[in-house]
Amino acid sequence: MTSLLNMIRRTRTFFATIYLFHPAIADVSLWFDRSQTALETRDLFKNASPATADPITFAVGGAKTASSMRQVYATPAGQYRSTALSVVPVGDWIVSVRMSAKALTSEQLDARLQEVLAAIRWPKVVGIEAVAAAPVKVCTSPLTFGKAKLAKPDGADLLMSLMGSSLAAKKKAEAKSQPSERANWCRDGDARTEYGMYRSDGASTGYVLALYDAGRVVSVYPSIMGQINKTGIYSVSLEDVEGTVSSFQSFTALPSPKQVWSLIGSGQRTGTKTGNQLTISPKAFSK
Repeated sequence: MTSLLNMIRRTRTFFATIYLFHPAIADVSLWFDRSQTALETRDLFKNASPATADPITFAVGGAKTASSMRQVYATPAGQYRSTALSVVPVGDWIVSVRMSAKALTSEQLDARLQEVLAAIRWPKVVGIEAVAAAPVKVCTSPLTFGKAKLAKPDGADLLMSLMGSSLAAKKKAEAKSQPSERANWCRDGDARTEYGMYRSDGASTGYVLALYDAGRVVSVYPSIMGQINKTGIYSVSLEDVEGTVSSFQSFTALPSPKQVWSLIGSGQRTGTKTGNQLTISPKAFSK
């Protein structure tokens, strides 16, 4: 890191910002797409022109696969001449590097970006090798939404949803000892700064909302009790970067992202799970 700081001080032709976060879904492709949206929707870079049609995938440090992604933009109409973004996986963590320059061309900034990435002392890869990254594509068949309304509180549905998150976490931990495969994410609908709607491996019964570009996700899928009772109820849960899972009131049918965003924004959680501790709102059992 010292050599990196010295290089930046010596050149003074660009500035770099490095972000480190632990996403609820550790997927470079998904979070690169979110970071790319955050960059392209900023007024400062709204006229940015990407140097390549698709982001570049490449290997960093001791990685054996092209598990990282980067994109460089020319921004001739703004106060910066170029800007760049790179996302690198480090185990279950994500490192995002943002760079901008007032005088460098996009090609020159790309060279500086690669120098910065090479100057970082990346930790040795622990466990299985990170999977290859790939740009997120637009879903070929978008989901349709009916008249979804908030369902009546159901304590059993809430408990099953929170317990389901524990089973998913256990399955995820067990999978670390097995060969890893990259989920094929597609983006459904228009990308927004606040959230992006994604579906994994062609899922047609639910989706996730990746919030902003720093790791939080909302899962929207048929609830466990809804499948047992054939009620068609959809559960909504928010997973934070520290692993806390928060449940919200369910819907009678598949809700739109706008409905889910409004529900999450209300902050009215029906329950939370942190580690082995469950906290249930009394309102979750009301009739």
